Amino acid sequence: MKPRHWYLSYDISHPKRLRQVAKLAEEHGNRIQKSLFLCAVSPEQLTVLHRGLKQIVQSDDKVMLRPLCRHCREQSRYQGAGGKPERHEPFWIV
Repeated sequence: MKPRHWYLSYDISHPKRLRQVAKLAEEHGNRIQKSLFLCAVSPEQLTVLHRGLKQIVQSDDKVMLRPLCRHCREQSRYQGAGGKPERHEPFWIV
C-alpha cells in the first residue's frame, strides 16, 4: 500500500521527552520546522509511530497527527530555503 502523508506537530513540556519525540519523528518524516514534520508512512508505520508517541507523551504535552491528502499536497506553496519538503517513497531494486 502506498504511504500516506501526515503532518506531525508537537509541543512537549519536558526537554527529555522533547528529544525523544523529535528522534521518533525524525525516524518517520522530514523536519519542516522545529516541531513540525511531514511524514510519508504506511498504515503499519503509522501504528508504530502512534504507539511510540503514546509511550512518551504525557498529559501536559500536545501532539497532533493530521492527514494530508494528495490534493492538499499539490496545492501547497513553498517559499524560502529548503525547497519542497517531500519524502520520497522507498523503492526496491530487484
